[in-house]
Amino acid sequence: MRLTHTPRRYVVFLLALFAACLGAAPPAGAEGEVELRRNLIVKVVEQRRSAVVSIRTNQIVARSWFDIWGYRQYGESYEQDGGLGSGAIFHPRGYVITNAHVISRASKIFVGVPQFGEDGGTLPSQAFRAVPVAIDIENDLAILRLLPDAEQGTVEFPWIPLGRSNDVMVGEAIIAMGHPFRLGFTVTRGILSGKNRTLELGGRRFDDFMQVDAAINPGNSGGPLFDVTGRWVGVNTAIYNRAHGAEGIGFAIPSDRVRSLIAKAFKRRVITGDWLGIEFEEGSESQAVVKRVFPKGPAARAGIAAGDVVEAAAGSGTPSLFELRMRLIGLSTGAEVPLMVSREGRLLSANPFVLRLEPVPTSRLSAKHLGFIAEDTGESNGVVVAELVSDGPAARMRLQPKDRIYALGGWEIRTTEDLLLFLQFVSPGDLVDVKIFRPDGRREVRLDGSMRAE
Repeated sequence: MRLTHTPRRYVVFLLALFAACLGAAPPAGAEGEVELRRNLIVKVVEQRRSAVVSIRTNQIVARSWFDIWGYRQYGESYEQDGGLGSGAIFHPRGYVITNAHVISRASKIFVGVPQFGEDGGTLPSQAFRAVPVAIDIENDLAILRLLPDAEQGTVEFPWIPLGRSNDVMVGEAIIAMGHPFRLGFTVTRGILSGKNRTLELGGRRFDDFMQVDAAINPGNSGGPLFDVTGRWVGVNTAIYNRAHGAEGIGFAIPSDRVRSLIAKAFKRRVITGDWLGIEFEEGSESQAVVKRVFPKGPAARAGIAAGDVVEAAAGSGTPSLFELRMRLIGLSTGAEVPLMVSREGRLLSANPFVLRLEPVPTSRLSAKHLGFIAEDTGESNGVVVAELVSDGPAARMRLQPKDRIYALGGWEIRTTEDLLLFLQFVSPGDLVDVKIFRPDGRREVRLDGSMRAE
């Protein structure tokens, strides 16, 4: 038997014949051949790749050594390259989802937004600094915010809408994207191998993972997982170690769990410094339920109460807290927000309540009532005194800048959110107990006292 190559013209003829059988016009020349090869996977890659980012971190490392008696001694700290990872932009203002472990212990976070040439080849990425907006260690998820340079102004980033994972099917094709091993943008494909997997990672137990056989390598962590329609259905997280005989066993966090994190943690007042005076929670059907109304905020003045359900915001229905968060974060500071609200299953009014996004009054209220301005520590272990009001209650109590306040009036103060809530109920003349840690060299001294609110 003699083997010969099939002439190229016969291949083109067969492709044209196949297309004609499907009722389509035969492709013309090389461009037509390319279109025939542009399958579902290629289309998903072309649609989604611009919003799949690389993440690099720096970490602070302390120099240390043991002296001749065996005691550890510490010298100056220095900064070194940390971990690598991936992520995806889920909002055009530059908000990114990634894994918490990608940015753990990071002193600086750098995000590369990929650029592509006309032929699809990777060009040098556009680099941005980023800061964490929310970190959920228990679910190994984090939200980052990209920081454009001042001269760039407001930047509209390429972004991907976060899909649902409730109907993904075992055996269906999936596509993983990321930036492994500093190679640049990379695509792998496979199938969904299993659902509801449980993993033990870093001493923590994680439930509800999706198992995939697409190649996931170091640096892929935090990157998105898609189905063949382009829906973002998961976040790539972990692999079984091949040293233990595993092959093609990777894991991803379902996008429904990511949506829940965004619904709970993507708070406008934390990110932009303005608010509606409402704390929301996710209802049993994922709807936006009013958990608390701050007495000194816009919602209280409008008559909204705890337990009310948001039916529509800014002129559109909001069937879930996730969608409400996404709608609010896109509004400008000072914007009016029409809210349709139901109470016990009935609309409170045929017309919406109109609230305005106002500056969060934490600094104003703390300066007015207690005589100090505070900042978060970044570790949810108190607030740090940044500034004292001359002859105010805090100055008379002899608080000092850099004191870390961890309790006020019997309330635990972990962040400025706790401080804001406490300030809602402070009145002039109240005696407020104060508990602080004061820096003293390499240690902190615990001190207690009280002040009279003004």
